Amino acid sequence: MEVLMEKNLSRTDIECRLAFPTPSLWAFSIPEGETAVYFEATDTIEKKWNFRLSIRGENDPYTKPVITGDWLQFVRDKGLKVGDKIFLWREEGATGMRYSVKAERKIFRVWVNVQ
Repeated sequence: MEVLMEKNLSRTDIECRLAFPTPSLWAFSIPEGETAVYFEATDTIEKKWNFRLSIRGENDPYTKPVITGDWLQFVRDKGLKVGDKIFLWREEGATGMRYSVKAERKIFRVWVNVQ
């Protein structure tokens, strides 16, 4: 299992798009000349989400990768708030690479899974 991101959510993350860490871009093959790739991630209750990872452009020094697609629906369905934590990881499965996503919320100093 390779963790691609672990992040406390900001207001922008829950209202617009999820900022994705540039150092983890290696995990996705964005075709030459393209600025986005779609991928499916499964949550902790086995629901599948279709996300879009996009960058501004290869030669843009200010490239800030972001995740959109089903992201805002994921936020609404899970009731996510500023300060909640999101995890995205990948692992080799029987049918190829599999991406997974989960959210956690801190309750009384303990991080718990958000279903």
